[in-house]
Amino acid sequence: NNGAKGSRRQLYVIGGVASFMFMLFVILPQQYAWMTNEMEVHQPVNHNLTHHHEIIETVPVTIVCQLSGEMGNNLGKLGRCLSLKWWLESGAFHNSTNKLGFSARVALRHQQHNKWVRGAQDLQRCFPNTNQFDFSEANNNEFADILKMQHQLLGGDERVGANSPFHEINSDDKEEIVSGLNSFVSEASKHHAMVYNAASKRNVSLPFLFSAQFQNLPLEDRFHEEIRQFFRFNESSCCKVMADPDENVFHYRNFKKEMPKRWNSYGFHEANPQQAADLFGHLKEGDKIAIVTRFGGETAQPYVDAFEARGLKVRVVDGQDGPADFCFLMSAQKEIAGLWMSTYLQWAGYLGNATRVIAYTMATSSHKIETYNCTGPGLKGKFDFRTIH
Repeated sequence: NNGAKGSRRQLYVIGGVASFMFMLFVILPQQYAWMTNEMEVHQPVNHNLTHHHEIIETVPVTIVCQLSGEMGNNLGKLGRCLSLKWWLESGAFHNSTNKLGFSARVALRHQQHNKWVRGAQDLQRCFPNTNQFDFSEANNNEFADILKMQHQLLGGDERVGANSPFHEINSDDKEEIVSGLNSFVSEASKHHAMVYNAASKRNVSLPFLFSAQFQNLPLEDRFHEEIRQFFRFNESSCCKVMADPDENVFHYRNFKKEMPKRWNSYGFHEANPQQAADLFGHLKEGDKIAIVTRFGGETAQPYVDAFEARGLKVRVVDGQDGPADFCFLMSAQKEIAGLWMSTYLQWAGYLGNATRVIAYTMATSSHKIETYNCTGPGLKGKFDFRTIH
C-alpha cells in the first residue's frame, strides 16, 4: 500500500469539508485520479510571519506570478507578488473562526515570447535574491491542469489570468485588492488542498492566487522596506557609469525609437525637449544634468540643446544595456525625472537614493498617471507627479 502511494502524485487535503472532497474525487474528471487523499498536518504558527496572537495554525498557499518583458517589467510583476505574499503573512487576513494564518510561496510563470530569457538573466544577475526562483515553474502542462482544476472548482475563464478567481488582486485600487485577498482567505479557509506538480517538483495550493499586474504605489508604500531588502542591487555585475553626486538625471526612454510602429497606439508619449527642460525649470545656471537614454546620437541632441539653453551643464549617457541604464538612474543622489510608464524610472525611484522623483505623463496619452500620497518614511514626499499638456 505504501509503495502504491509512493508511485502516485500526492495530494494533501487540509480540513474535512465533505463537499470539497466530493467535488475533488467524484465530480472532477478522471484525469485527476492521480491525486490521493492523504491528510496534511497544519504547521505550528510562525509568529515571525503572522504577528497575530490569535493565529494557532498556518496554511501554505501559492501565488502564481505571471512575468513579462525585460528586467524592469519583471521587477514590477515580482514586486507585486512579493507584496501580496507579505500582506497575507502579516496576519491582516487571518481567519478568526479557524484561527488560521497563511504562509505564502511565489511561483513564477514566464511569458511565451523568448525575451523572457534575457529578462530573467538580467534580474538574476542584478538582484541575487531572485536566484531562488525557477522562472519556468508554472510553464508546463501539469500547471495547466491545475489551473483548469481551479476554474472547475471556482469558476471563471480558463485562459491563464483572464477573469481568474480572486482577480481583484490585479486591480490598482487598494480596496479591490483587499476584497480579493479577503475572498481568497475565505475560500482557502474552507477548501484547501496541495497539488503536486511533477514537472516542477513543487506543490501548488488549491485555491491559489494568480497575479499578473505591476507593483503599484499603495503596495510599494506599505512594503517599501521589505522590497528594498529583497531587491538588493549587485553594482559590481550591473553598473558601468554612475551619476555624479551633484548631478540631476533625466531619463529619455525614447519609446518612439524602440517601437516606431506601436509607440503611439500604446500611448507611450514622451516630453519634447522644451517640456523636459521645463521639468527642471527650478535648477540654477551651472547646475549639472545627465541625460540617460538607450538611444543616443541625433535623437538626444535636441534635449541637450534645450537644457544648455537654460545654462545647465549637460552630458549624455547612452549606448549601455538596460541594467546599466537602471544602475545610473539608481545612483543619482539629487533629482531624477522621467516618464512614469517606464518601469526603470519607477523602480529607480523605489530602490534608489534620489531626493526627488519627477514622474510625468502626457495629457495626450491613454495612460493616466497614478497619484498616491505615500505615508511611509521611505517614500513620503519623494514622488512629484505631473501631467504635461
